[in-house]
Amino acid sequence: MNKEEIIRDLEEVVIDINLILNHEFSTELNMKLSHNQQMVLFLVGTRGVKHVKDLAYLLNISTSAVSQIVAKLEKKEMIEREIDPNNRRSTILKLGHEGKELLKRLDKMRNTIFQKYLAEMETADLKNMRDTFSKFREIIIEKKNEGDKS
Repeated sequence: MNKEEIIRDLEEVVIDINLILNHEFSTELNMKLSHNQQMVLFLVGTRGVKHVKDLAYLLNISTSAVSQIVAKLEKKEMIEREIDPNNRRSTILKLGHEGKELLKRLDKMRNTIFQKYLAEMETADLKNMRDTFSKFREIIIEKKNEGDKS
């Protein structure tokens, strides 16, 4: 098997894993939030993203689309907006009470799902998988940064 065939096989496996986990992880949540709403909540709550323009960049959607998403999440008390003390013309996003509660439940659910499957693997395989995916992430970031510079 040559390198291109292995890459195609890996692509298939990654897509299959993503679809399976997405279905298992999202079933309850899909009734409450759209995919982009989930991503905004996740990015604000776990990655510390605080500004609409940064969310728009990460999600590859317009700032007005992010503003609409944030407004809907605000109505559900999942996101709050505050005036940025360093720049009064800017707003900072943070999790609201309902957003914090939902992210706690989602974190517990994610941990349960990953434990269920990954606990079946040998420690050496898990370490290899972790190292391989970390290297893959580094390559993606490096190539993306090269593209951003050109």
